[in-house]
Amino acid sequence: MRELAFGDVAPRFLGHHVAAFTLRDARLSAQIGTRYQMLTEPGVMAGAYALGDDRLSLLFLRRDPDPALPEDPAAALRRGFGERGWIPPDVLARCPGPPELYYDLVTQVEMERWHEGRVVLVGDACQAVSLFAGQGASMAMAGAWVLADELTAGGDLPGALGRYQERMAPGIAEVQDLGRRFIAWMAPSHRWRIAVRDLMLRLAALPGAGRLFVNSLSPGGHRLISGRSHVLESVRED
Repeated sequence: MRELAFGDVAPRFLGHHVAAFTLRDARLSAQIGTRYQMLTEPGVMAGAYALGDDRLSLLFLRRDPDPALPEDPAAALRRGFGERGWIPPDVLARCPGPPELYYDLVTQVEMERWHEGRVVLVGDACQAVSLFAGQGASMAMAGAWVLADELTAGGDLPGALGRYQERMAPGIAEVQDLGRRFIAWMAPSHRWRIAVRDLMLRLAALPGAGRLFVNSLSPGGHRLISGRSHVLESVRED
């Protein structure tokens, strides 16, 4: 839809490849548990956590300046992680191919204009923040709410669509900037960065420190869900 209305929009490549899949394995699910565990070596990160019903969710992140996707994603994962130790050799021996295997580039989408005529984009189609920033689902839902708020507030359609972008764009830009700054810590290129990051995560586990840690990394609230429409007011009254 974006390409039909806006032409070819080249996302900003953030220098990493990402892959994910799920695997059914009772032994590994019990071993990993529901707390996210990860293996990090310079330039790569592998993570896992149990989903329940003997299913294990797996995530792989690798620094790579080449924006070309491999012809065989499963083979590329085995080359990059198959001899790293921990659980990657085991799970990658059973790695499925697409579509069960998700493999993509880590990117952000930046557009000057989110609407064209009566076509308007919401969520990652116009404002992908990347997994480095997180908050993608939250920002997409906030964008849908803000769009609905402007459309129900009255006035002309082009004006409503413009105000929707006006309200959302500053918050999206801040979250995207956070993602770009966090690149150095997600799959650190040096062992000293890994050590510093792991120390910060251990400190964040101390009582009362978790909220301070999250606030230091995350942008402040943008009060996106603070519209003026009767929809919000009726929710408050109920």
